[in-house]
Amino acid sequence: MKTTLIRGLVFALSLAAGAAVAQDAMTSAQVRTTLTEGGYTDVTDLEFKDGLWKADARDANGRKIDVRLDPATGRVYPDTAGATTLGEADIRAKLTAAGFTKIEDVKFDDGLWEAEADTREGQRVDLKLDPQDGRVISQSRD
Repeated sequence: MKTTLIRGLVFALSLAAGAAVAQDAMTSAQVRTTLTEGGYTDVTDLEFKDGLWKADARDANGRKIDVRLDPATGRVYPDTAGATTLGEADIRAKLTAAGFTKIEDVKFDDGLWEAEADTREGQRVDLKLDPQDGRVISQSRD
């Protein structure tokens, strides 16, 4: 019982530290600059949530869209992104290889792969994954 509690606390602290480090990887000013340089305009409602930067913006065609940014790389994920090179089976395989279990609700939504799974420590988490390489870009408690 004590070991489980300690593991849970260590995991929770690592998630909190990871979120703080990830958020610090890009400032809001850097996010705005990245979006502007990427051709986005009218950037509003910029916030760091669930391990990703999120904003409303207008794309190059003037359409209002939602975008997410990987705080570590600055890669932009517009919600209008379509086809992905990976399928659901690929995402499940990548998560399994990374040590996740009880993988559920795998879906492509708003330009990203999403899933729920348990970590090696047994913590239930929501995951966001890169649509091109399947890399976990956001992990937050479910």
